[in-house]
Amino acid sequence: MGYRSLTVDTESTVAVITTAEAKAHLKVDVSDDDTLIDNLVKAATQSCEEFTNRYFTETVVTQYSDKMTDTKHLYKSPVSGVTHIKYYNSSNVLTTWDGSNYLLDKSSTPARIGLAVDASYPSIADRINAVEVKYTVGYGSSASDVPQAIKQAILLTVGNWYQNRQEVVTGTIASQLPKSAQYLLEQYKVQVC
Repeated sequence: MGYRSLTVDTESTVAVITTAEAKAHLKVDVSDDDTLIDNLVKAATQSCEEFTNRYFTETVVTQYSDKMTDTKHLYKSPVSGVTHIKYYNSSNVLTTWDGSNYLLDKSSTPARIGLAVDASYPSIADRINAVEVKYTVGYGSSASDVPQAIKQAILLTVGNWYQNRQEVVTGTIASQLPKSAQYLLEQYKVQVC
């Protein structure tokens, strides 16, 4: 297996949890901690996305690999579509692979790309990051598309971090996702080959 990496091309600007939702969960009715709560929501969302290997709202990413066969499994989920697959051909020229040559199986988790019937992989240059797959991931374009269990896990994490603001708390590790959040997220965790 070759080396694979991923970059975010277009980050989602949709907040999965609003400040008002977080404050209601925390039972905070003053605005003194709004900036802190916003930052905790962002950090908790990122941590939950990392834990599950998903992006929750529409995000465009590019996955790079050294070989065409390493595009079989896509890193992030859920995948809604592939924008393009490009590769450096044997002359080391970046070329777009025609979409009729491959199939996207977005019902699998992780999503995968396979050859279309009677198609074959093109010859590629022997170089690092010879192949790039640009695709869109996320449950949808709004927070209402995100499963409620994921939202609850974010809220639980925000609550834990809001109450335990120091790096070390006797008897617990405050920087980890709470066990209750991990339990909720476990059903959404994607194992990438």
